[in-house]
Amino acid sequence: MGHTSKMFVIAGAALSLSGMAFAAESDTSRAYANELKADAAGRTSLAAGGKSSGLTITDGSGNFSMRIGGLMQFRYTANFRTGSTPNTTPTPATGGGVTGKDKATIGFSAPRTQLNFSGNAGSPEITYYIQGNFNGTGTNTDGAFRLDDAFVKYTFDNNWDVRWGQFKLPILTEDLIGDAYQQGVDRSTTSNIFRQQRSQGIQVGYSADVFRVLAAFSDGWRTANTDFNNGAEADYALTLRVDGKFAGDWNQWNQFSSWQNSQFAAFLGGALHWQQGGSTGDGVDAVANNNQTNFLLWTIDTQIKGNGWNVFGAFIGNHAKQRNGGSTFNSYGWQIQGGFFATQQIELFARYDGFYGSQQQGLVPRTFHFIDFGVNYYLFPESQTAKISGDILVGLTRSQGLQNTNFQNTVPGGTNPLPDTLSGVLGSPKSGEVSLRAQFQLLF
Repeated sequence: MGHTSKMFVIAGAALSLSGMAFAAESDTSRAYANELKADAAGRTSLAAGGKSSGLTITDGSGNFSMRIGGLMQFRYTANFRTGSTPNTTPTPATGGGVTGKDKATIGFSAPRTQLNFSGNAGSPEITYYIQGNFNGTGTNTDGAFRLDDAFVKYTFDNNWDVRWGQFKLPILTEDLIGDAYQQGVDRSTTSNIFRQQRSQGIQVGYSADVFRVLAAFSDGWRTANTDFNNGAEADYALTLRVDGKFAGDWNQWNQFSSWQNSQFAAFLGGALHWQQGGSTGDGVDAVANNNQTNFLLWTIDTQIKGNGWNVFGAFIGNHAKQRNGGSTFNSYGWQIQGGFFATQQIELFARYDGFYGSQQQGLVPRTFHFIDFGVNYYLFPESQTAKISGDILVGLTRSQGLQNTNFQNTVPGGTNPLPDTLSGVLGSPKSGEVSLRAQFQLLF
């Protein structure tokens, strides 16, 4: 059987999980859905405390509470590439790969198994949020429990708040919207290249009816679980995000999907992140590390949502300057995605995203393009509690160039963007890389 035939056979198997779910709804499931409807407004890193719908413990006075929740995602991926492809399995000694010809990469994974604890302590104004994840993707697939978020937030009675600890910096919208509330099976390749992930610091926020502002002082881009003398940290990092609401409710910002009979909503936002290095890092002197790079990341994005449909778009810019007379690296990314509900529980979606790297990065220069389209089936109407998803992602250009070692200098930290097992892109020397994914999600 040829590679093309194998691809379609496995495609049918991978997406059959979604097809099996599109059965007729029963009255029992409709009734049970009302008990499991989730409040999407609270379950993001940007929301107050990342509220979950899990078990809640309280002292009855309102001064102390603890909510225990979590997320499980189980995924099947079938990736197909052409030409002489790199081996995407890291070697234990170096964390890198070796040359190989693994054109079909197929198997199951558990990309996210999360537990979170949230609530208030001492008074309703003091809230906390702690989240950890059992590693299941990338180079850390040993199932070890790793800290994601750990912060305390104090809310004043004049629309101001302050949080401190480890959290996502307020930059890219697709990263700030929670893992359980993505429209696609996962975030876009472009978002995974630029996404801020976690840092340690202090953030001040102000929220009004038509706008909100978030400003953070932190250790910098992707510096979760680091000590103050770690070479990955910047000397300082400043982040500012401003969002405007032209229609709708702020709760609608917190997930991409828009249920049927939802009101019209429109949001426009942008963010700037600047960090400087040079002193932090005990004896570390690697060009790729944050302590040797000045780094500017910015974005502008918009969401428009209506009765059962949504559109999201974003443009991202990145400028990294190596200190001591080093090179300047520039790169840009963009994406547009949308979806609509064919029925109360079946949502169709599509996404296009791309990335451009300047010639100085060794990318010659080059532009990369990806498209992704699929379907979500929500077991309970208007609820992210249980969801079955299937999609097909296609690389319109060759993606192996993103593995160029010079790319690691475009952002601090020295991390190559591929292979990216979350987005399903492993890197192909020719256009036409295809990833077929099917996923079950349980949010509790």
